[in-house]
Amino acid sequence: MISIRSKLSLWLSGLVVIATIVAIIFFESMLRQAFHDSIIARLQEDLQQVMMATEIDGNTFRIDQSQLSHFYKPVYSGRYYQLDLPEQKLRSRSLWDQRLNVKDLDKGETRAWQTKGPQNHDIQLLSIGLKSETSGLNATLTVAQDLSIGRKIFSEVYGTKLIVNLAMLMSMIMGIFIVLRQSFKPVNQMKDTLARLREGEITSIDLNSIPLELQPLASNYNELLQYSSKQIERSRNNLGNLSHGLKTPLAVMQQQVEVLGLSDPQTAAALQKQLDSVHNLIERKLAAARITGEMLPAAQMQLPKDINDLVQTLTRVHRTKTINSELAIAPDINRLPMHREDGMELLGNLLDNAFKWANSEIHIMVFYHQQQLLLTIEDDGPGVATEQLAQLTRRGKRLDEATMGHGLGLSIVKDIAEQYNITLQFEHSAKLSGLKVTLNFSG
Repeated sequence: MISIRSKLSLWLSGLVVIATIVAIIFFESMLRQAFHDSIIARLQEDLQQVMMATEIDGNTFRIDQSQLSHFYKPVYSGRYYQLDLPEQKLRSRSLWDQRLNVKDLDKGETRAWQTKGPQNHDIQLLSIGLKSETSGLNATLTVAQDLSIGRKIFSEVYGTKLIVNLAMLMSMIMGIFIVLRQSFKPVNQMKDTLARLREGEITSIDLNSIPLELQPLASNYNELLQYSSKQIERSRNNLGNLSHGLKTPLAVMQQQVEVLGLSDPQTAAALQKQLDSVHNLIERKLAAARITGEMLPAAQMQLPKDINDLVQTLTRVHRTKTINSELAIAPDINRLPMHREDGMELLGNLLDNAFKWANSEIHIMVFYHQQQLLLTIEDDGPGVATEQLAQLTRRGKRLDEATMGHGLGLSIVKDIAEQYNITLQFEHSAKLSGLKVTLNFSG
């Protein structure tokens, strides 16, 4: 999906381009009209000048050349006049051997038009009808101007204006991108702050470093973090209180079992086994509560720190065994894409199972394979029978049911894996000959 900054850049750039095109077209139209009006105004002045130089003597018209501008003398100068009479045509010297095709007009009637003139150039013409009051003789006076020079100037002015407008357009587009880039810097800073929060480097968002528009959002996020932290702390305390509260009844039951062992050793042994299971479960939950209490509610699992913490905790829980744990993590992997609390619960269960059944070796690997993030846990324990491996991935199936007291609630692992779209795979370990669990975080 296109980002807000890109969308704004495209929209604003498009509006600027459209506005510039409209302005260029409007300017070209105004400039062309101004050029045309200036030509007509010039021809009207020329027409008045030629009319003033025109003398009517009886039945004849005569133009006094001394009263006219010198522009009419050079051949093809670009300024022309022509007086059309019924029997003759009086022309400026600048027309040389050319004639203007003029339509006869009545007295006072005017006409403006364009046509081809000398040297096949476009010319603008303006005519007016004249009439002698004494003889009643009609005539049509026409003045003309070559448009090629004016059009050249028009093209130069318009071309310069077009270049300036295009340069301004590019500057405005660049300015839009620069302004939006600077304006969205706080959003990128917010993104970096959230990344640091996720990595566990900070515990809350500093509102002083957040723009005013984003401060309400950051404040609400901080409140949510505080609420989640309190909920986690409350859950940890409740779990700790429950575990500690069970120790006294268990101690009493332990004494009763020892007394019962004097009279009924078989029953006492069975009860002792169950008491040991409850005691181990309490120890594991207390260890998990200690780990959870140090977590940030928005943080993801950090590698290798969090896995090392789990291994150290489980080593203390299973202190009766000597387990060598090897952890191998690819250099470019520093976190797992899941909430740290859920990750601790998921990996804690899997590692606790590995510690329980391993003889002396546990291998943990985190790496990329074919652009997929994988995590494997292998142990050198007895493993799981081949016919039971397929049952482990069934929904609702518990690993302890499938492997006769394995001690891990597979349903908890499955629920967390499904929440994060993690694929679980159980197989025999080729290296250690025990159980190998593979987590595919790419789904």
